Amino acid sequence: MLNKYTIVGLIAGCIISGLGVISMIDFLANPVDVMDFDDDFGVGESTIFSFQASENSFQTLTIIGDTFDVKILTSDEKNNIDNSYKNKADISWVNTIAGENVIKIQNTGNSELNAKGTLEKSRDPLFLTYHILVIIAGIVVIGFSAAFTVRKPRGF
Repeated sequence: MLNKYTIVGLIAGCIISGLGVISMIDFLANPVDVMDFDDDFGVGESTIFSFQASENSFQTLTIIGDTFDVKILTSDEKNNIDNSYKNKADISWVNTIAGENVIKIQNTGNSELNAKGTLEKSRDPLFLTYHILVIIAGIVVIGFSAAFTVRKPRGF
């Protein structure tokens, strides 16, 4: 018969490993991460978005404000933008080459600036290692709990 600590450890280990497996499957099935944002910036404020974009990813920005500067640097030179705008700017592009995108927005007007957008970015491959570590942690919990059935440690 199994010890109660063994049963609790098996359940906890299976839950931990199951979460790791589900996260890893999601990571492998959806290599593109969609980042939606809706930010407001005061007078003179600026922001920088820097991310890795995969090939054929669609990026879109809508910026509303008095006057503002937008500078976009992409891995393929044809999508680069360095302009000043008034009132509203709708900017969108498709990355033909995978690489880093940098978006700089500077509010140069006398009113608040609103920036909305959807950016499709590549997921960091380092997270695959994190998912594997979570799965291993669940297996370790299962292993330690199995030891309670074999021999009850002192103090328990």
